[in-house]
Amino acid sequence: MLASLIRTLLRPRNPAGRKKIDLRWLENTLRLRQQGHHQEVIAQCRIALIQDPDNADVLSLLATELLALGQTKEGIAQLRRSSSLAATAQSHILLGEVLTMTGDFDGATESYRAAVGLDSKHVEAWEKLGMLQKILARYDDAERCCRDGLRDHPHHAALHHLLGTILFEQGRVDAAIASLRDAVKLDPKDARAHSELLRALNYSDRQDPVAIYNEHRTWAKIHAQQFEFKQFFYNNRPDPSRRLRVGFVSPYLRKHAVAFFLESVLEYHDPDNFEIFLYADVARPDAYSERLKAHGACWRSTAKLDDAELARLVHDDVIDILVDLSGHTAGNRLLAFARKPAPVQVNWLGFPCTTGMDSMDYRITDVHCDPPGMSEHLNSETLIRLPRIYMAWKPPDTVPEVTPLPALANGHVTFGTFHSVFKITGTIVKLWARILLQVPNARLQVMAISGENAKKHVRALFAECGIASDRVHVLPRLPFDDYLAAFNRVDIALDTFPYHGATTTCFSLWMGLPVVVLAGTTHATRADVSMLNNVGLPQLVASSGDEYIDIATRLTGDLARLAQLRARLRGMMTSSPTTDGRTCARNLESAFRDMWVAWCDKHAQ
Repeated sequence: MLASLIRTLLRPRNPAGRKKIDLRWLENTLRLRQQGHHQEVIAQCRIALIQDPDNADVLSLLATELLALGQTKEGIAQLRRSSSLAATAQSHILLGEVLTMTGDFDGATESYRAAVGLDSKHVEAWEKLGMLQKILARYDDAERCCRDGLRDHPHHAALHHLLGTILFEQGRVDAAIASLRDAVKLDPKDARAHSELLRALNYSDRQDPVAIYNEHRTWAKIHAQQFEFKQFFYNNRPDPSRRLRVGFVSPYLRKHAVAFFLESVLEYHDPDNFEIFLYADVARPDAYSERLKAHGACWRSTAKLDDAELARLVHDDVIDILVDLSGHTAGNRLLAFARKPAPVQVNWLGFPCTTGMDSMDYRITDVHCDPPGMSEHLNSETLIRLPRIYMAWKPPDTVPEVTPLPALANGHVTFGTFHSVFKITGTIVKLWARILLQVPNARLQVMAISGENAKKHVRALFAECGIASDRVHVLPRLPFDDYLAAFNRVDIALDTFPYHGATTTCFSLWMGLPVVVLAGTTHATRADVSMLNNVGLPQLVASSGDEYIDIATRLTGDLARLAQLRARLRGMMTSSPTTDGRTCARNLESAFRDMWVAWCDKHAQ
């Protein structure tokens, strides 16, 4: 925000009737600010305002200092006054940034709209307004902002990047990929836009796995290779049996799917042999963050650190094994891993594909997700297969009880899919449509749909397959309790393809819904093969589209048996490896120990 303010202050402008700011005074005052003398800057501003009470630039600087000292109310008031006196797009952008940081999103939206109202070609205003609307899940509005900005700035890489992420959230994955490719072409050095492209590729039903692997390797060559293996000398003692320091890096150490699988490992970790560090890129920790902290891990707040600073912190903590929980998802820290701050580096849990990096030594999986011989050629890392299952899910403390089978009261079967809309592809909709055609009185509940454009996209996919709109009930994203309640209106869950549900599948099974799964040849297309096999339902896994349809339709033929399965599923989950956090923790720690022994064998003096 300060940089934006300084650009505003130094811009040559002198509207009629307004005194020009004294540059010597400005230089001295900014020097005081850089030295951290905020109170002195405030005093200087108040003195200047006695002589010129309507000087918008001084008011802006005063506001910035007040905000720096936590005097938010007066800081915003002074900034609003400055904006009213000097109604420029930049002043409204500055106010919008402050209001965003303080959580006044409606006020920030109003400010950004005022900015584009004053200057419809101000690309920064469109970008910030679009980003804010995306954060607020107003994806239709966010898309309009991007397209309005691109109308006058068609080669603006950041807007193409933002538009790609918005189209992705609307389920328009192929359009998202095209927009992200434009962003990468316009700014080849933007590693985050390039990562977003890789993430989107894994959700598309039009991509070849080998081509996806090659694109991940290209990302690593462009962005990671320059840092790899050049940064650090390790002080880690190469003793194969000593207590190890293991660090987990993620922006998702909060209420998030990753936390549902990580928590049990932290809860049951062996403190005598493993010391756990959590490198949390979490700007606003929540109750789940506190739960993770409570399991004895050393919490490091890293949201304000850049990749080099994070790598230095990990190295200074003398971490032996560093675990990436993000892959190429948003907010990843792969360029910190590229600097190889720990002797052993591992990808696990948050991304069902390779990172493409030579500096990532291992990827954790199991024999169901990556059967031996099937996918080694699609990974730059060495695959480590845990026994039975590669992750264990911890159910929330409070969830609704499983209700009787809805079909018994409804007189028809309701299928359901509870995935984010970007997992719903044309390939899987064609299979769902064939199921509905074979079970004429069945209904399908689809969620979570993000806005009108996403709804139109999904309805169009079904319309192309000849399915009437009254047979498909489209739901928006719901609050967590309402989301769980929606499971009680469904009889059978249908998994997505090519990107399986995992977390969603766990919730479906926990709520008594059998899940029909189509298996492929990559980790993303086999995650639920692991889930179903470990729960004891391998018969729900299909190896072809026709078999997928057959399994789903056969389930509708015996409602009494379906009701019995519904009543038993939570117990089956509870007694299975899928929720056995203690065993998963031991297996993961055993794998960590083997990795460490291998490193020691190479580096022992």
